Amino acid sequence: MPNLSDYAPLLTRFNSILRQPTDLLIEDDPTNPENTVIKITFYFISGFYGETRLRVREWYDKNDNKIQYRYSWEKNCKKPGHISAWENEHHKVPHSVESAPHHHHHIPGEREKLQSNWTIRDLESVLTIVEEFIVSNKEYNSKLL
Repeated sequence: MPNLSDYAPLLTRFNSILRQPTDLLIEDDPTNPENTVIKITFYFISGFYGETRLRVREWYDKNDNKIQYRYSWEKNCKKPGHISAWENEHHKVPHSVESAPHHHHHIPGEREKLQSNWTIRDLESVLTIVEEFIVSNKEYNSKLL
């Protein structure tokens, strides 16, 4: 089973952009008790968006294989504002993409729009992208990746 200490290197590496303590939780998957869900919330201040957060969900099977992921970067307010998300949940046509089930919700404020995601499939990759836009104080734009 994944351990919260497994995330310590990422917390150290990205410490310069984190703005308050990170929420970390491990629990059984309510839909399949043999699986485990890692829930993490990172908090940031963006010069463009203000307070933001990255909500992380990673599902692991009983053999510790990551079977599903969802990384959602959003404005941190009562009604969260979508900035970007990377996931591998299945979408039905017309919302399917060539790289399905892996996809990227790539347009800020328009979560329903998808594009293929061939490369971003882990937390470190997502944090690297978020860091780039936090440090540069720019609006998120998937074309700049």
